[in-house]
Amino acid sequence: MSAGVVLRLVAAGVLGVLAEAAGVGLVGTATWMIVRAADQPPLAALAVAIAAVRAFALLKGGIRYVERLAGHDVVLRVLADLRARAFASLADVKAGDALSRVVSDVDAVQDLLLRAVLPAGVAAVIGAASVAGVALFSPVAGLVLAVALVLGGVLLPLLGRAGSRGSAGLAAARGAVAAGAVDLAHGAAELTAFGALPAALATASARGRRLARLEARAAALSGVVSGAAALVPAGAALAIGALGGGPVPALVALTVGEVVVPLAAAAARHGEVLGAVRRVRALVGDRAEASPPPDRRALAEPVSVRLRGVRVRYPHGARDALADVDLELPAGRRVAVVGPSGAGKSTLLDVIAGRAPVVAGRVEGVPDGAEAWQVAGGVFADAHVFHTTVRENLTLGRDGFGDAAMRSALAAAGLGEYGDRLDDVVGEDGGRLSGGQRQRLLLARALLDAPPVLLLDEPTEGLDADAADAVLATALRAAGERTVVVVTHRRADLDRFDDVVTVADGRLHSVPAVCDP
Repeated sequence: MSAGVVLRLVAAGVLGVLAEAAGVGLVGTATWMIVRAADQPPLAALAVAIAAVRAFALLKGGIRYVERLAGHDVVLRVLADLRARAFASLADVKAGDALSRVVSDVDAVQDLLLRAVLPAGVAAVIGAASVAGVALFSPVAGLVLAVALVLGGVLLPLLGRAGSRGSAGLAAARGAVAAGAVDLAHGAAELTAFGALPAALATASARGRRLARLEARAAALSGVVSGAAALVPAGAALAIGALGGGPVPALVALTVGEVVVPLAAAAARHGEVLGAVRRVRALVGDRAEASPPPDRRALAEPVSVRLRGVRVRYPHGARDALADVDLELPAGRRVAVVGPSGAGKSTLLDVIAGRAPVVAGRVEGVPDGAEAWQVAGGVFADAHVFHTTVRENLTLGRDGFGDAAMRSALAAAGLGEYGDRLDDVVGEDGGRLSGGQRQRLLLARALLDAPPVLLLDEPTEGLDADAADAVLATALRAAGERTVVVVTHRRADLDRFDDVVTVADGRLHSVPAVCDP
C-alpha cells in the first residue's frame, strides 16, 4: 500500500480510538452521576458530570460517523486499486474463477481491513488505557478487566483462528463453483450434444456440496466463538461487582469488553480470508500499483520490430509454443503468417504484441518510454466484444474519438451500416451480431487507433470470399504506412503481402522475401 493509504488507515484507526474513548467516558460518567445523584447533592455538584455526559454523547456519535467515512474511504480506495490490478492480470484465469477473484476474493481484503486490522488496533489502545484507568479506582477491577480482555481479545481469537484452518479452501471452492457454473451456462448445448451433461452436472453438484460443507463449518465456528466472546464483557462486569469493585468500574468493563467482541468473529474467518488474500496476491503478483498511463493512444511514428531467438512455453505446456524464432518486421511492411492450426501463428502475434511469456530471446524495437501495446496491437484470437454499445466497443473507454473517426473505422472494416447505429447494444460477447459482423467490429476497433505494427488474426473469418477480399483490401488501405501482420488460412490473400511467413510446430520454416502475385 502507498504511504497515502497507510496514513488514511492510521487516521481511521485514531478516529476509532476516539469514538470508543467517548463511549467509555459516556458510560463511566453517566454511571458516576447516577450513583452520586443517589446522595441527593446540590445540582451544582452534578453540573460538570451532566455537561460531560452531553459532550461524550455528541462526540461518540459524531466521531463514529466520521470514523466510518474515513475507514470505508480508505478501504474502497484499496479495493479500487486491487480490482484494477486484478483485471490487468486476468489473461490466464478461467472466467468463473476470475469473477470470483475479482469480486469475492477482493472483498475479503475489505473484511481484513475493516473487521480485523482496524478493530484490533482500536481494541489494543482502548483496552490498555481502560485497564490503567480502572486500576486507579480499583486494582482488583483492573486485574479482572485485564483478564477479560486477554480472554476475549487474544485467547478466543486464537482459538477461532486455529479452528478456521479448515476454511482456507473456501475461496478456492467458491471459485470452482463459479467456474463450473459459467462452463455449464455457456457450454450446455455442446455438453448435451456429446452426452456429457450428466457428468458435468454431477461434478458441479459435488463442488456445491463441498462448498456448502465448508461454509456450514465456518458459520458454526464463527457462531460458537462469537457467542463465547459476547459473554466475556458481562462476565467481567459481574465478577467486578461480586468482588466489590463498584458500579462504575463494572459498567466501564462491560463497555470496554464490547470492543474486543468483534475480534473473535474476525479470527474465526481467518482461514477463509487468508486464502482469499493469497489468491488475490497470486493474481496481481508484484505488479506495481495501477495508474492510468500518461498516454492512452498508440504511437504515431513508424516502428521496426525484430524477434531474436524467441522461445515461448505456456504454463503446463508439454513443448515450446514457439522455438528459436527470428523475424524482421521493417516499418511499413505487409506480412502474411500461414500454417496449420495449432502451429503457433496466434502465439507469434502475441509475442510481437508483448502478450505472451517469452522464456528466451527478446523482442526489439519498442522505443524508450513506450509500452508494448502502443507499438503493436490489433485483432487477436481471444478478442472480446463487450455487452454494450458499438461506440463503447470501439473506444473501450478512451477519449478523443469523434463519431466521424468511428464511422470511418467501421467503413474500413466493412461494417459501414453501423455508422449511424453507434449506440446499438451488441449483446453479450456480440451475441446480437453475426459471426462476420463481430469480427469486423473487432477490426474496426483495431483500425480506430491503429498502432505502428497492426496485428490481425483471421480478420475476415466468417465472411464469404468476395466480402473477405473487399474487407481485407479496405483494411490494408486504411492501415496506411503502418506495418501489418495478418494471420490467414486463405491462400488467395497472399498476393497482397510483401512477405509470407510459414509457421509449423512452433518454428518459422520459410520466410520468402517477396510473394509475387
